[in-house]
Formats: sequence, C-alpha cells, structure tokens
Amino acid sequence: MHPLSTVLFLAGYGLALPLAGRLAAIVAGQQRLAFAGHQVGVVIALFGWLLRGSFVMATLHLVWVVAARLWYATSERRRRAVTAVGTGRT
Repeated sequence: MHPLSTVLFLAGYGLALPLAGRLAAIVAGQQRLAFAGHQVGVVIALFGWLLRGSFVMATLHLVWVVAARLWYATSERRRRAVTAVGTGRT
C-alpha cells in the first residue's frame, strides 16, 4: 500500500462525496464550481487507486468522471432548449 494513495483518498473522497449526495441538484442548477469540485475530487481519488495498482477501480472512477460530465453537458443543452422555447427565441 502506497502511503501517498491514502492521502489522495482522504483528499479526493473528502471533496467528492459531500457533493455527490447533491449531484442531481448541482447538475440541475448548473452549479459549475460545485460540479468542478466533485470532478476534481474523483480524479484525485482516481490517482490514489492508480498508485495502489488497482486499475479496475481507477477505470471505474474515470468512467464516472466522463458519465457525470456528459450528464452535466446534456442537462445544460436541455435547459438552454427549454429557455429558448419559453422565450420564443431559437
């Protein structure tokens, strides 16, 4: 077990997990700073898993980062489309 990986887990999960509980609200409200904090926390934890040599866990974290980013991006597009329809603009 690499000692730096423990530090990365504490920092990464300490940042990501409190925000993960309200991630749906963060995405719906397009709160960029909170979303970026969550993403950074997951990436920090990902590096902890890489240091431990657990490439499966690192891959799962990477997949979550990509999936969450796609969720955020599609939510932003949907919100813009609804706003454009509601105002009569295209």
